Amino acid sequence: MEEVQVIIGVPGKWKNRTELIQAVASNGDGYLMAGYIIHNAKKDVGFQVEVYEHDPHLKEAFSYAGSFEDSLLEEIEHHTLTIYVIANVNGFEGLKQVVDVGATLLKSGGLAVKIETAGIAHTKDEWYQLLENQDYFPIYSHFVTLVGDEESYSSCGMKAFGLPDVIVPSSISPEEAADLLNNFNLYNIVEHPSFKNGETFSLEQNSPLYKIDFINEFRYEEEDVFFNPFGLINLIPA
Repeated sequence: MEEVQVIIGVPGKWKNRTELIQAVASNGDGYLMAGYIIHNAKKDVGFQVEVYEHDPHLKEAFSYAGSFEDSLLEEIEHHTLTIYVIANVNGFEGLKQVVDVGATLLKSGGLAVKIETAGIAHTKDEWYQLLENQDYFPIYSHFVTLVGDEESYSSCGMKAFGLPDVIVPSSISPEEAADLLNNFNLYNIVEHPSFKNGETFSLEQNSPLYKIDFINEFRYEEEDVFFNPFGLINLIPA
């Protein structure tokens, strides 16, 4: 799999960068922060990090990206710093390492986690549950979200798995579209099929058929954090 970049953001109420560094070092997971790196010698993993001061728009960003209680959104509004982990991921194991470092930052005083490269956010409890159950579906559902407009429904975030996102027309009902997108994506992640242009796909033997059409990413500009370099699979009702 080609290496791809996944970015997570974790806001917290650390007084300053020094307090953040000390909190990471003292929480017992073996991670240390120095300069623009967070590293775990025992696990032989390291990531680039960037720390930003208070962002007045962060509460709004989190409210759009997940389902949060008002009390947590208030906490996020009063954050002091946000640490961004920039991970170059190569395969499913790489995503597990991102889950691990995210959990460390939450244990060190982080308030919640936002997957910047998919626009989806999670509470501490949701992230800790993911840490306990790192199977395909939980990781998929934490790193990939579904979006839609008048013309289509599509997934966003499949680049984390080194795969194209999937798009279907809005002539399909929202429930049917979600079922199709999620099942197709999971099948692609778990089974690694070799899809060919023009082939047909169905969820079950008597389910509707869809023609597979590989297209370029057109939803986002190349410099956009949501841009998928692996393109899109357009599922056209056959």
